[in-house]
Amino acid sequence: MGKIVFLIFMLSSFLISSEIKELKTFDDIKEDKKTFLMFSTDYCPWCAKQKRVLEEIDIIRDDLYMFYVNDSSDIFKKLLKKYSFSIKYFPTSYVIEKSDGELIILYEFQGYQKKENILKVLNDEDSF
Repeated sequence: MGKIVFLIFMLSSFLISSEIKELKTFDDIKEDKKTFLMFSTDYCPWCAKQKRVLEEIDIIRDDLYMFYVNDSSDIFKKLLKKYSFSIKYFPTSYVIEKSDGELIILYEFQGYQKKENILKVLNDEDSF
């Protein structure tokens, strides 16, 4: 009986889990929809921890897209060159919106953020 309960628990955990996708191109960012971008690097333990927090938020908030941008990717370099993203610490995250093909920065988070901090900002439309 214990093994069956364990298997059911594992399957249900798998079904409700979410995984933040890596941003590959500008086209992944949809027009007129809020998007959460986390700039990260492979060697950063806080980035891995932040991804887990974002995966929890992604389950709750299906009204925005969530991506991470790896510092070794081409899109990372293109974003920094074209837009005013200021990456002093990893992770650094932004709430953005794409309008007429251009990105608009709505909010910036420097460093690791707790789930409650991110949700407070996302739930407060006056923050933008």
